[in-house]
Amino acid sequence: MNTGGGDFVGRDKKVSAGERGVAIGGNVSGSTIITGDRNVVGSDLRQVFAPVYQVIERSDRPAQEKADLTADVEEIEEAVKQPEVDEPWLARRLRTLKRMAPDIAGVLLAGLSGPQAVVAETVKKIAARVQQGDNPG
Repeated sequence: MNTGGGDFVGRDKKVSAGERGVAIGGNVSGSTIITGDRNVVGSDLRQVFAPVYQVIERSDRPAQEKADLTADVEEIEEAVKQPEVDEPWLARRLRTLKRMAPDIAGVLLAGLSGPQAVVAETVKKIAARVQQGDNPG
């Protein structure tokens, strides 16, 4: 029997990755892979930020204001990708965005604090606090 170089197993093959190991079976294309203890990577984070960028682009704001808002949101996006979030910095940035562009902040805060958001719990909690109007930090 020619297996094309792969393993041949007459029955079930048991695969164990051990502690902190990874075992992937089947087709995982299009999937989000989460690695590490609290790290998040993958396409789901784009689902949080894509609507925000769309709202900025479709708004009636001047081009410079759109560019500034886009840069602010990009900085927030980069921050929430990090394994450790600077909580006071993120809270300040989100509160400032909420004051300057409540429509943009509303979309972003809903995305970051929602149950489907693929971000660290810390980010969800900060976003929920800012969304509710609390101003600690």
